[in-house]
Amino acid sequence: MSRIGITSDKVDLLARFARRLGALEKGWQRARGAVTLTSAQRKLRDEAEALDAKLVAGGRWGCRNDNAAQAELSRIADGSGLSDTIQDLRDLVDFWSDHEGALGVTDITTKDLARAKALADALEDAAANEASDASAAHALEPRNRCFWAADELAKEIREGGRYAFRDQPKIAARFVSRHRTTLSRRSRLKAKKAKVDTAAEQAAPI
Repeated sequence: MSRIGITSDKVDLLARFARRLGALEKGWQRARGAVTLTSAQRKLRDEAEALDAKLVAGGRWGCRNDNAAQAELSRIADGSGLSDTIQDLRDLVDFWSDHEGALGVTDITTKDLARAKALADALEDAAANEASDASAAHALEPRNRCFWAADELAKEIREGGRYAFRDQPKIAARFVSRHRTTLSRRSRLKAKKAKVDTAAEQAAPI
């Protein structure tokens, strides 16, 4: 792959980024865990983060052929921390309002979108506490810088690998992101289930 600009040095750098990111992530989580939040707020925060991920994943799948939508989802997903999660939820409610037609191919419901609004409002005070904590803020900044540097390099290597091995599908498949692999697996399972269901209906007595 070096002939297309993906050198061993870049691969080694990505490995170093991954190790460093792991350490920074642990440091941030420790600092974040020390922020004074009530047990109820922590429960709501965990629910908000899970719902944030669900709404983004649904958009990645439902709007997979819409480049503008994918760019908007990437913008929304940029960043970490409770304040960012709250803003994500609000932005994602707006996103799904604009792409309502794609909801039908996802497991996102109108209740999820209503819950996203409620969680964003309920977590405002908790976000203020987290944002004002110096230790958490100082731990988050280098974590985010490392994450986005690693993410950009990983994308370059994946794209380079798919290009270099475009005539060797099995090898090229190794350069597909985990997210795309998961979506592809789910798509195959759905297709298989639909085929089985159809066969069963055809075989059923009238």
